[in-house]
Amino acid sequence: VCSTWGNFHFKTFDGDIFFFPGVCNYIFASNCKSSYEDFNIQIRRAMVENATVITHVIMKLEGVVIELTPSSVLLDNKLVQMPYSHMGVLIERSNNYLKVSAKLGLTFLWNGQDALLVELDKKYANQTCGLCGDFNGIPVSNEFISGKTKLTPIQFGNRQKMDGPTEQCDDPIPPTSLMNCSREFASICETVLTSKAFTSCNMLVNVQDYIETCIQDLCHCDSSMADFCMCNTFAEYSRQCAHAGGQPLNWRTSDLC
Repeated sequence: VCSTWGNFHFKTFDGDIFFFPGVCNYIFASNCKSSYEDFNIQIRRAMVENATVITHVIMKLEGVVIELTPSSVLLDNKLVQMPYSHMGVLIERSNNYLKVSAKLGLTFLWNGQDALLVELDKKYANQTCGLCGDFNGIPVSNEFISGKTKLTPIQFGNRQKMDGPTEQCDDPIPPTSLMNCSREFASICETVLTSKAFTSCNMLVNVQDYIETCIQDLCHCDSSMADFCMCNTFAEYSRQCAHAGGQPLNWRTSDLC
């Protein structure tokens, strides 16, 4: 599973979590090692009222082009009504998610806002390119190492850019690290992510990575958006947990998210 959520966070098929604040068109995942490209998924993010949202997804699946925005679904430039099924591709709405399933072994979920997830059949191991990495089962290796050089997440992300005919995309600037912000934030991130609601999750999905992500977000977040920033990572942890077979309980309360 590869996912992206919240404030420009990504998790590759091999489990690396990284931050890449690019606001252009990028290849999220494609099958690039075979003569015929079964799938190619491209995403575009934008800042909308201080929040980062995914505004546009283009999927090439089995020779058709599916364009998704929060309000519409186009297939080969024609509007489709859901649920829609054709040639082994099913597009439907399911629990606030837009879901695209392809018989070739791909499931795509998008909440129409910040979070998107792609699950791939193992037969595509070692066959993928894009922000999701190469699916070779080895974290860091090949994604963040080029020859003998170590790539930063920003350098790795910039390599996945797809400029359009009229777009020259500027590379994002690495964020400045903010000091002294973590102590108070660490306690809230940790308290929620290790609370009773996530007990079954903590055994299945390493919680430390998500605590760090939550802290980073709160450090970089405008204080008016703090709630939104935290909640995105809690929601992602909950999705990853459910995906791994855990049973997250209801972690949302009237005060939180």
